[in-house]
Amino acid sequence: MTIPAPSSVKNARPSAARPPTAFPADMVGRDAEIAALSALLTDPSTTGVLLTGVPGAGKTRLAAEAAAAYGASTGATTVRLETAEELYEDSALDLLAGLTAGRDAGGARPLLLVDDLDRSDHHRLLRACAVASVVVLGTARQPPAAHGLVPFPVDPLPVPLDCSALDLGALARVPSVQVYLACLRTINPAFSLQLHNQQVIARTCVEVGGNPGALCRTARVAALESPEVAWASLGDRTLPYPVPTEDGAPAAAPDGDPCGAAPRAADGTPGWLLAHCQVFSGGFGPEALRHITAVAPEEFSSALETLLRGHLLTASTLPSGRLDGTARFRLRLPPDGPARRLPPPEDTAARLAHARYYAALARAAADRIVSGHQHSGLTAFWSEERNLRTALETLLRHGRTDEALDLVDGIRVYWRATGGWSTWAEGRPRPDPSWTATGHRDRIRVDLLLGEAGILAGQPEAATDLLDRITADAARAAGLSARVTRLRALCVLAADPCRGTALLHDAADRHRSDGDRHEARYVSLEAALAGFRLGDTAAAAATALEVLAEAQQGRDTLAAGAALLHLAVFAAAEGRAQATAHYCERALSALRVLGPPAVLGAIATTLGSPALPDVAERALGTARGLGAFHTWRGAYPEEAGTPDFAMARLEEPVRELLGEAAFSRALVEGSKVSLPDLLASLVPAPVPPAAPPAGSLPPDTRTRIDPLTPRQTEVSRLVTAGLSNRQIAHRLAISEWTVVNHIRDTMKKLGCSSRVEIASWMHHSGLRPSPEPPLFLRTALAPTTPALSGPTLVPWSLSSK
Repeated sequence: MTIPAPSSVKNARPSAARPPTAFPADMVGRDAEIAALSALLTDPSTTGVLLTGVPGAGKTRLAAEAAAAYGASTGATTVRLETAEELYEDSALDLLAGLTAGRDAGGARPLLLVDDLDRSDHHRLLRACAVASVVVLGTARQPPAAHGLVPFPVDPLPVPLDCSALDLGALARVPSVQVYLACLRTINPAFSLQLHNQQVIARTCVEVGGNPGALCRTARVAALESPEVAWASLGDRTLPYPVPTEDGAPAAAPDGDPCGAAPRAADGTPGWLLAHCQVFSGGFGPEALRHITAVAPEEFSSALETLLRGHLLTASTLPSGRLDGTARFRLRLPPDGPARRLPPPEDTAARLAHARYYAALARAAADRIVSGHQHSGLTAFWSEERNLRTALETLLRHGRTDEALDLVDGIRVYWRATGGWSTWAEGRPRPDPSWTATGHRDRIRVDLLLGEAGILAGQPEAATDLLDRITADAARAAGLSARVTRLRALCVLAADPCRGTALLHDAADRHRSDGDRHEARYVSLEAALAGFRLGDTAAAAATALEVLAEAQQGRDTLAAGAALLHLAVFAAAEGRAQATAHYCERALSALRVLGPPAVLGAIATTLGSPALPDVAERALGTARGLGAFHTWRGAYPEEAGTPDFAMARLEEPVRELLGEAAFSRALVEGSKVSLPDLLASLVPAPVPPAAPPAGSLPPDTRTRIDPLTPRQTEVSRLVTAGLSNRQIAHRLAISEWTVVNHIRDTMKKLGCSSRVEIASWMHHSGLRPSPEPPLFLRTALAPTTPALSGPTLVPWSLSSK
């Protein structure tokens, strides 16, 4: 122990010296705590204050700042007492005697600053301080049985509740983000918060729970490599040093690795639980840990309490998923704590058990969403996103493609509810060559996922090639006839809107026949929007009203909110502004109880519906909806409290489609427009009647159709096929700006106001899209694969095994 000579520390800010800084900006967000501590220390009735909290919370630094503030305001002497395993109390008592002797009569009480008061018994020292009228400011992980000390918990720093490219300034003002960025800049001074890293920085601060020490350590990794690497490392902790056994020797793994885990008999149940915590990502619920470790409930509770008391696990009131709902309790490994490695056989078994538990949780959460218990189901999904992604990766890595597809089927319900564009926060679980489908039904499901991805990416012709592999009998036998019909409808919607709309109604009826009324409601709304684009507003409104009535009867708030937004679009088409605003208000009020993801999902489902054939139109509408949502959400500050990145889930894929400049512009545009006005933008301009041609014309790209030039005809064919401007430019070997000019001139000649109207004109003119193979993800077939007709998205080995 080191006891320095008594010295007065005058912390008059800003010129006075301070104790060494543990990490940059570590007092950000601590002004309220320092003010509260100053009030406690100057209170004559306070014998001492004890700061408590987990390792890395900043107790020592906060105590030093509070002591400096106390000395600066009162002029009292402050002394720091360094403690070790044992306290030489005689020396400490001599120090107290010196402090008492040097105190002026009636002056402020001297302050004694002591670290780690929970390491030994300090009752004698504390009693002596009380007799000598010396106020004590100590730190400890947990409050010891000390007389007269006022416990003062040191909480983590506030973390972001959401992040948006629309307001990076607000994200940069969050205390945990300020600390993280300050630490990053000590190594990389040029680092700045940008659109491409805002989400990963915000989620990192949430992942470490706002712990200042953990933020500093994680920031070092981010500065030396990247924020993405630091974020990924939080889900895969390894043991930084050997874990000593009871006799002090490092535990050895069966292969001689000193960092390996000791068997359960040596570590006991707490060590067994701790070793299995490494398979989780982003925290976990107690039920998940108990299922994976297969420990009896009574023994599990005792072992878990031991880990929590020893700060080997930390707990928070954030939600976690359960098989029967959700819990307001979440566990996580501390970022600076040791993690035990399991031997390879046990590690594999633990990871498969983890994957199967979360697959079951996804099925249960999807069932709750479909059956009407939607808040519970949505909370379970978004709180376990990282674990669900890890489970999917585990199943694919071990060749469990059928189980992986079951997991994706459950997650698809969540995608639909939150407008996920076949994505979620941790990446895009799309099929790739590692998806080795072994059964006929699994091969169909892989093709359907790929087809849906192609449609959402604006490449319906590629999805058509995949769907052509699936016969009607095969789809019916696999119970996937409704999904196949819906995707076929979306593929032909641009070229043949009437047929596509009829197929969507057919798909909705098939879903109802299969008992999936939740999916049927969404498909019916797609059919209503497609019919509305054809000009049949009355039939579209009637369909939306039917969906609304059915959803309200089935307690399907998600579908009811989406139906109300569609009704707002149809009311705007009829010029009923008051009804449009009324429908929007009803939709937001109904969805608000389900949380921000549900509200954003309904907006994205309407403004970015696949029933809008132009992918650029969908992306722009979704980006504007994100801006409107950000403004709307700011009007309800009482909803803040639990971190949730609903907006960030959609920003990334939309930004990729539009590019940074167009995305930012659309986001700002949406923030300045009300939701009713945004929905009114879906109303197409009236199409002037055009007489059909006298005879059917051959679909030759070199044929001129008055009043179009041959090149305008070619461009219009590709617009009808659903290609974007960039894809048309690549296909015709011309610049993208030239494509824009051709489309603009075509609209003027035909009196059209959108690409959809060009497609409709081409359809009525007897023209069809060019039969040339699509560009979407054309992949060469494997050498041993038989030749197929048309392009494929992935090697045939995906679905031939």
